[in-house]
Parts: sequence; structure tokens; C-alpha cells
Amino acid sequence: MSMNDGSRSAQVGSLWRYPVKSMRGESCSELRFESGGVSGDRSFGVLDLRSGTVVSAKREGRLLGAVANLSSGELVVELPDGQILGRGEFLDECLSRWLERPVKLIDAANFGAATYECPEDYERDDSALVQWEGPIGSFVDESPLHLLTTVDLERLARERPDLQWSARRFRPNVVINVAPNSLGSMEPGQRLRLGEVEVEILKGCTRCVMTTRPQPDSLDRQLDILRHVSKAHNNVVGVRAKVVRAGPVRVGDQVTTSN
Repeated sequence: MSMNDGSRSAQVGSLWRYPVKSMRGESCSELRFESGGVSGDRSFGVLDLRSGTVVSAKREGRLLGAVANLSSGELVVELPDGQILGRGEFLDECLSRWLERPVKLIDAANFGAATYECPEDYERDDSALVQWEGPIGSFVDESPLHLLTTVDLERLARERPDLQWSARRFRPNVVINVAPNSLGSMEPGQRLRLGEVEVEILKGCTRCVMTTRPQPDSLDRQLDILRHVSKAHNNVVGVRAKVVRAGPVRVGDQVTTSN
């Protein structure tokens, strides 16, 4: 990412937190960034009691039909049928009926490293399953933080204007608003300041079947999303990052390079 320190060419455009892995999350005006990532992000998951895996929308796309939020300080889940529930046995029962398997909501802080599954072929949900293990303490797939820029989305929309290039497909924590022609690529090892917070870029974010899944509010299933990203951008959109200096980040905070 190339920015001139002191310029106002880049700002935090939106902030996102996903309290339950693979459920839709919440857009927030302010979030706390800690060493492990965004406070409350992917703090909970849905455990499949038969397989012992934590359910991901990579395999079970229906999870994107539910919404999780922590705006009240306590986890609240809204199911597709409109029920709004807090943690507890009744939520587990409702999740199990909905997903047609015995499941329970679990807390990442007390679980250890989770195992996830996804189809080997993203175009065929019935293809052989691939398993991987995530980090301890959070139900993120790999890194604690995901950044996306408006440049990323605008470029994709120019290339394939027939597709729905919503940020919601990519599930970022931060969308950075960037002025035209003011931004180059974000490189591994580069550090950025987001208001009071400093983050370090780890690597490009490789994309998966999640980007193709349908979501409520008019996002269709579009396999060409991933086909295009794979062919035109080596399957990378956005970057993975870690928090170097903790603190609050607010929508509108200036984003600058720090090295």
C-alpha cells in the first residue's frame, strides 16, 4: 500500500465483526483491536457433535442465513425464521433443528484448535471434504485480521460488471476507502496505522467458496466470482494482517503507512 503520510487519501470506510464463525456479522462504528485481532470477532462457533468439527459456511452455506451480534455486550443470534436468541440450550436446539444435525454453540477461548471442513471442489458441494486446523483462541481460519480496500472492489467491478462484488462476500474486518490513484499494493511486512492502531501485513488473502455463496439481501450464488479471482488475480483479494499496537479503530480514522 502506497500512501503519503499526512495525506487524507485513505480512511477507514467500514468496520466489521463476525461474532459466530460463518454467520453474518455486524457493521460497527468502532471496534477494539487487540493482539489476537478484533475483540469479539469469531469468538464463537457451531460445533458438529458427530464429527467434532466446527461448522464453516465453506461446507454449510446455510450458516450465512443467520446473523450474530455483540452490540448489547452479550451474544445475540437471529435465525432465518426471525427468532432472536441468546446463548443457551434453546439456541443449541434451534440450531440443531435448522442445520439438521446435533450441534452446540461453543466459545473459542475455551476450546483449543478447531478443525474445519470444506469441499475439495468449490463448484461441487458434494465433492470430497478437505480438513484443516485453525489457530488456538479464535475461530478465524488463519490470521487474526483481514483488510480490504475500495480499490480492490472497484477493480473487480470494472473487470466483471456482471457480477455482485459486495464487500460482504469477502468478510473483511476493515474496508479502507481509498482516493483514486493514491494506492499501490499492500506488501508483506508493511505496517499501517489505522487511527491509534498499528497493523502489519502478513500476506495476500486467498479466496474460497465463501465468496460464491448466496446471502440474504440479494446476494446470489455466483461461481464466477471465484473463477474470475482465481484466473485474473491468482486467487488473492485483500490481505491478512496482525495487530502490532492495540487500541480502538473508528470509521473515518485516517490510514497511513508507518514504515
